[in-house]
Amino acid sequence: MLNLRLVGKRMAQTARLMVGVPDYANYLAHMRDHHPDHPVLSEAAFHRAAIEARYPGRSGKISKCPC
Repeated sequence: MLNLRLVGKRMAQTARLMVGVPDYANYLAHMRDHHPDHPVLSEAAFHRAAIEARYPGRSGKISKCPC
């Protein structure tokens, strides 16, 4: 049987990714798996970094990973 909560969660995640809002839980998993020695950003700092990466300000750099 389909887990409706999981389906809803995946649909919300897909909708956020479609409009360019990254997923904080995936970021945490990425940091844990690939960068365990780096400090983890707070959720607010993560979203701020994602917005700055998508719409560069003064630096003009475009970056995929806020780590």
